[in-house]
Amino acid sequence: MSAPNVLVELAREDAKLYQLRQQIASLPRRLQELEEKRTGLERQLQETEAVFRRTEGERRKLEMELQELRQKRARSESRQSALTSTEAYQALVREMQQQDSRIDALESSLLEAMDRSTQAAARREAEKARLEAETLRLDGVRRQLESDLASAQAGVAAQQRLRDGLIGALEPKTRALYERVLRAKGDAAIALVGERKCGICAALQPPQLLQELRGGSAANLRTCQSCGRILVWDPGVQSPS
Repeated sequence: MSAPNVLVELAREDAKLYQLRQQIASLPRRLQELEEKRTGLERQLQETEAVFRRTEGERRKLEMELQELRQKRARSESRQSALTSTEAYQALVREMQQQDSRIDALESSLLEAMDRSTQAAARREAEKARLEAETLRLDGVRRQLESDLASAQAGVAAQQRLRDGLIGALEPKTRALYERVLRAKGDAAIALVGERKCGICAALQPPQLLQELRGGSAANLRTCQSCGRILVWDPGVQSPS
């Protein structure tokens, strides 16, 4: 393989390796986002459960109060036949009227509380179903992400070997320049040029430089004046007019 072709292949293998590393770096973050979403759904269900428990507590409290008041009203009514004075009878009647009024109010409040409890129970069941469905979906996404992460991690070693083999085919001077630029940039040392632009930073290149790159000579490596990467003509694109 000629030196320019080695550089072209090296640029492409570098790009693949960089993409794998980016994928490895991003996947744990996406997994964390999934866990945070799951936690948020569980928190929403807990809040719905709390509302249901509160409304149920209010309903039970009203039921107990109403039951006690009805029992008290029944005892008051049973006392009527034992009263001998008009004043005591009238006082008992007033007391029973107050009890009846309170019973009516409690019955209305209980109906409202029962309605709130029924609505809260329906929301709780809907939230449970939503959490279950979303959990299944998130589990599927998580398994896929974990599989992607494992594949990317396994691919790095193979990709590294391919790249190292290409680096080994470079002349010492070219290799030294490549390694120096790669250390400085971190992602890629070689930029393929097509359509008059650096393939990485997109800076326009001078016509004379483009002509030299098209000639395919590696005797005098050229670098991008904008990003400093080694420039190589991309044989996969049409020559500029």
